[in-house]
Amino acid sequence: MPIECKLVKLGLNLDMSGMVQPCNVATNESICKKENGTNYNLLNDDIQEIWHSKSRKKIIEDHKNDIRTPLCKNCWEPEEAGIKSPRQIYNEKLADLEVLENQPRIMIVKPGNLCNNACRSCNAHTSSMWYKDDHKLNHQDKDFKTYLKFFHPHKFAYKDNKLLEQRLAEWEDGIVLWSMYGGEPMIIPLNFKILDQAVANKNAKNKEFDIHSNGMVYKDDLIKKLSKFKHSNFAISIDATGKKNDYIRYGSKWNNIISNLKKYIEDAKQYSNVCLEVRITLTPLNLYHYDETVAFFKSINVRAVGLWCDDKPWNDVRYLPTNIKQKVITKWRKTKDKDWVKEVDKFEKWLMTEPNNYNGLQNSFIEFNKKLDSVRNEKFNEVFPEYSKLFEEV
Repeated sequence: MPIECKLVKLGLNLDMSGMVQPCNVATNESICKKENGTNYNLLNDDIQEIWHSKSRKKIIEDHKNDIRTPLCKNCWEPEEAGIKSPRQIYNEKLADLEVLENQPRIMIVKPGNLCNNACRSCNAHTSSMWYKDDHKLNHQDKDFKTYLKFFHPHKFAYKDNKLLEQRLAEWEDGIVLWSMYGGEPMIIPLNFKILDQAVANKNAKNKEFDIHSNGMVYKDDLIKKLSKFKHSNFAISIDATGKKNDYIRYGSKWNNIISNLKKYIEDAKQYSNVCLEVRITLTPLNLYHYDETVAFFKSINVRAVGLWCDDKPWNDVRYLPTNIKQKVITKWRKTKDKDWVKEVDKFEKWLMTEPNNYNGLQNSFIEFNKKLDSVRNEKFNEVFPEYSKLFEEV
């Protein structure tokens, strides 16, 4: 039976490096390639050609032939654990949306890595604020200016790319879902150029517009603009509460974020078609206190959703030692919130699985975090005293 994936059939993911993938969930190996094996890049290549590339169509053909390509493992793995994957979510959401031969219907855009946070789950590829720490940790063989030559173009990856802007304008009528990322979208001008063009389109009421932010910047006209679409999602990434969040999301200021969040909540009350939610990137750092974080946002009437981060072993909660994972589940089950208990039931199977080279990588989180603490002059055990004691017992 053919595998159905609306994201791959209908979408393109434009990375801040200029690379293009069918979606933002597939592994890096899914980057669209030319017939000679080199990667397409928006800095030099026409996105129209990329849309018609054989490498993109190969994934679609594999799905037609019921081949579970490893490129899509980030959906297969949660599905096997009973957790709804992005593939399943978008299949439900876009069930009746037709494929257009010459253009995508879904555009996931990351127009640069300019950012005002250096989150521990992130890296220099996706955040310009990571440059100094990445240089100290991984590239001391180069002077800083030489190091920057590689990453600097990522800050505004598509700046002055007239052909790309032309294509996006040509495709505007047919695109039904825009999803904007960064870096930090609130400080990248192209995001707002695309948003304003989409608002001005005569079909705006038939489109959806999603934007993801770290909450550090408040835009007083943002929610009003998002209300012009059929539906909009405004997701603010917050990974814990108080000083725990500021430790994980380096550069973040808790009081500033909560102040901005409350303003956005008030703005969104006027519009039933704008959904505001908090998204929590789940890593070994915040796993123990995840229940408390969800409870806090529930207390101020904001929906909070956890997203699993598995790009590196030190970010993947499944690599934690088994006894720590068991203690996390035991703590979570102490809550009296019935809805939360249902979520724990779904998550436990996924958490307790052992990924590739589990035994060899159990300590990767501890090792990575210690190195970053030394560079940033921070201490994990001071910010997470109760949680850090569990690692002493391993």
